[in-house]
Amino acid sequence: MSEPILVVDLGTSGTRAALVDGNQVTLVKEPGGGSSWPSAICLDDAGPVVGTAAELCKRTLPRRYIEGPRRALDAQASMRLEDREIRGVDALTLFVSVLRAEAARLLGSPPSRLSLAVPADYEPGDPRRDLMIGIGEAAGFTDVELLPDAVAAALDPDVSDNLPAGALVLVCDLGTNWTVGLVQVYGSHTTLLSQRGNAAGHHIDAQLINDLRERARDWLEPLLAAPGDPGLRAYYEMIDFIRQLKHQLSGGGEEVVDHLTALSPPHRLTRDRLTAIATPALHWLVESCHALVSERGLTLADVAAVVLAGGGARLQMVVPGMLDGLGFRDGATAHPLRRSGEPELAVLRGAARYAAGAAARVVPAERPRWQVEPLTWDIPGGVGRLQRWLVAEGAPFAAGEPVARVRTADERVFDLTVARSGTLVSHRSAAGGPVGLVMVAGAARDRGGMPLDAPNRRLHLESRGLWQLHADRQLLVECTRAPSVRLRSLLDGAVLGDFRPEAGVDATTRGRVFVDPDGRFCLVGWDADGWFSVWEVETGKLNTRFRDPGGPFKVLVDETAWRLATEGGSRGVGLRRRAATTLWDLRTGSRLERLSDEHWRRQHPGFAELSGRDGFGTTTTSPDGQLRADASPAPNGDPVVAVHDTTTDHELFRLRGSAGHQGRVGFSADSRYLLVNWESEERSLVDVYDV
Repeated sequence: MSEPILVVDLGTSGTRAALVDGNQVTLVKEPGGGSSWPSAICLDDAGPVVGTAAELCKRTLPRRYIEGPRRALDAQASMRLEDREIRGVDALTLFVSVLRAEAARLLGSPPSRLSLAVPADYEPGDPRRDLMIGIGEAAGFTDVELLPDAVAAALDPDVSDNLPAGALVLVCDLGTNWTVGLVQVYGSHTTLLSQRGNAAGHHIDAQLINDLRERARDWLEPLLAAPGDPGLRAYYEMIDFIRQLKHQLSGGGEEVVDHLTALSPPHRLTRDRLTAIATPALHWLVESCHALVSERGLTLADVAAVVLAGGGARLQMVVPGMLDGLGFRDGATAHPLRRSGEPELAVLRGAARYAAGAAARVVPAERPRWQVEPLTWDIPGGVGRLQRWLVAEGAPFAAGEPVARVRTADERVFDLTVARSGTLVSHRSAAGGPVGLVMVAGAARDRGGMPLDAPNRRLHLESRGLWQLHADRQLLVECTRAPSVRLRSLLDGAVLGDFRPEAGVDATTRGRVFVDPDGRFCLVGWDADGWFSVWEVETGKLNTRFRDPGGPFKVLVDETAWRLATEGGSRGVGLRRRAATTLWDLRTGSRLERLSDEHWRRQHPGFAELSGRDGFGTTTTSPDGQLRADASPAPNGDPVVAVHDTTTDHELFRLRGSAGHQGRVGFSADSRYLLVNWESEERSLVDVYDV
């Protein structure tokens, strides 16, 4: 059973939090009901307060107010609350403690697990990561994990639908600081590849404030120059006023006019002026996107999505500026730029989605592999040092042969031997390094003495659709009857990508996955009314839609020519009625030819019901050439899979399926796993074995 997790996006100017309990996500709102907590702290006479309460407090106690406590942590500096000095770590601990208390009120008990979204530039090894973990622990959490905000934004369900496993995403997070991150999406294994940062949001606000001070110098400067609390209060009110104008203009319109105080003259901010101020930041944003992909030898064509997140994504000039700067306006009807309706919540939504998958994010104990057994030695005296390996990884050894040499704590040297012959698969200790009470290595057993029992089954999956082994033999492809396409891990069956077409689908729609001549994964779907649709799985784009009114009962695809054949309807009358076949161009949806010859496939041999790029087949050899698997029916009709040693043709073991099924087999790219697909009319199964 999963435990509740508090998810926090601790931003410079705004903080958002959510409580994740199983599949339920609840916003942790401020006591006043706001979904965003101002990142502010104020020390009133009763003690410290945070969020909107701190904003209200600053009106009467401006010298006890601080905004953006994370800036102090970044600068490794302290902040002053009137006559009291407070470290950034302590201020953030106080803030997170308040969030935990509010989550406890919603949950009934305080959560013990915290997931913190941190800036993309907090890279592994950065001491600020340790400080953030310490903040969570000091606030009362026993388990604290960190997630880069760029990774979280890439996982935002509002913008990440239909992204395939392995997709590259550029995340532009436009808060007080603007960052661009290149992210590769693999579900819970999504990774930040590189990033760039800039204080653009702060610079835009600073320029707007300078404009106000320049135009209102006669009456504003005396207010700001007032000694003590009045001058500081006027400064804070000026900052709030400028941000309010900017947000109002982000909602649309050509200009906005407002008053700083009831007695002050009106101040006018136009869309053109805001655009002029933001243009250098937009140029930096576009240049950073180009730079991050080019540094990896890629182009924007390799990027599946460009995600805009953060409050700055609402600025009117951002979307058109990005479209122009990234070249997405050249006649394209669709482009990869994505922005949700609430971009300031993108990081929180994505982090909550990540936290919701915590129960499935496990590392199972390593199962003994069928061909591999552990080698262990008790080190005399309990500790020692590995001098060197005498047998290299992948090299064979004979029974009784020394495979390694160790030096004990009292400077004696021992050889480590093995009782029976085999192949040394892996060195689990490095030469020159210390070894403890027990030293471990992995060895492949000599097949001549191997039992005929089957290896351990690590995974069993069931679907009412069809299974394919991806052409790279690293992923399983599940095409459900909905239809939808899921990419699954061979290790644990986790869904790494999920494509669900929205248009042209009803309850009768069926589909299969094929690979077009350009190497793109495509879902070919059809329904009971004869409507056919072709979607690109990676982009979700609907490429073609056409109808065969004959009502097909059999569908075949020629992947090389990218054509579709429908066998259905009939020609002739009485006993001379024959099935009719229609050929279609899958690129355009146009009908090419109608055939009545039942032997038409002799002239068109490329058509098949399943993809020729499917890694499953009735017989296959492992990529390392050592094993061969054959699927065939036994004499009683039940399906059987037999696995042989390719060198000796010796049968190593057999797997038996259920009556009514047909078997297909495949190996993973690294030859570590044997996959067996058992198919019947009602269901489709995949078993994964360690070999």
